[in-house]
Amino acid sequence: MFTSRRIALAALPLLAVSAAPAAPVAPPPAPVAAPVVIHHQDVPLITVFAWERWGNFINAQPGSGVEIPYDAARLQVKVYAFPSGEVRAIRFGNGVRTHRHVNLTDTILYSWQAHRVQFVDSLATVTEPGDFALHQKGVYHSGEEIRRGGGIDLEFALPFKGVHNDPTGYWSLARDNPVQPAASWSVSGRIIEATGVAATAAAPTNAARYRVRTARLPNYAAREVYLPAGTVLPLRDDGGDRLLFVLSGHVRLTLGGKVYPLESEDAARIERGADARIDALDDVMFVEAAVPPALAK
Repeated sequence: MFTSRRIALAALPLLAVSAAPAAPVAPPPAPVAAPVVIHHQDVPLITVFAWERWGNFINAQPGSGVEIPYDAARLQVKVYAFPSGEVRAIRFGNGVRTHRHVNLTDTILYSWQAHRVQFVDSLATVTEPGDFALHQKGVYHSGEEIRRGGGIDLEFALPFKGVHNDPTGYWSLARDNPVQPAASWSVSGRIIEATGVAATAAAPTNAARYRVRTARLPNYAAREVYLPAGTVLPLRDDGGDRLLFVLSGHVRLTLGGKVYPLESEDAARIERGADARIDALDDVMFVEAAVPPALAK
């Protein structure tokens, strides 16, 4: 009898434990909404040292613990990351040369303020403001800033998974591709755009009128856009996302029933199929690249 009582007392804690309620399971974290607009003041300016050794392209930030060689190029970069690609604003100092490196994505380059010699394969091309280039995934290139004081180049990095077909890259230089008049208007919810003197002369009187420089690149669309103050520009692209970067001026972007103010060095993503509108609050210049449908998310 004594033995049976000890067994009964010893079992009590086990019963108490088994009767305790199970710990609540934490709900999964809410998904983070993809950014529509990224303001320049929210993007850190990162200093990056870059160099090449034995065919490998290496980069490191100060304080990372990586030994930085004397011949490393010093760059300053702001990265605007969107689901369908990145916009990178790269600041080059006078004489800065980037060592030969390979692209990991298809990259549309746009010369905003920089004057550089771009070396691709065995060719050299001088690029100036207004120039576009497409260097596809796997293409090796380098460059050197040749203007006193340096400048800024933009890259639209798009995660293409195909194979490049031209190791020398594609070029759309401003001297061969002048700025042209443009007009756009809406007909039954569809946006019509005309480019060139003759085409815009035939546009309706209520059309938005502005100027564009359209890059000539295979499989990709990119352009410079100049909006006079007061212009209201409707935008819609059923093909793919648009990544937009404001170069100068102030605009008001209306998208999805929300209004976003943008100024120089701000970036935005206009999702495929979305109706958007840009109001130019003063004279505005921006550059945009369209993401092919296969890449848009």
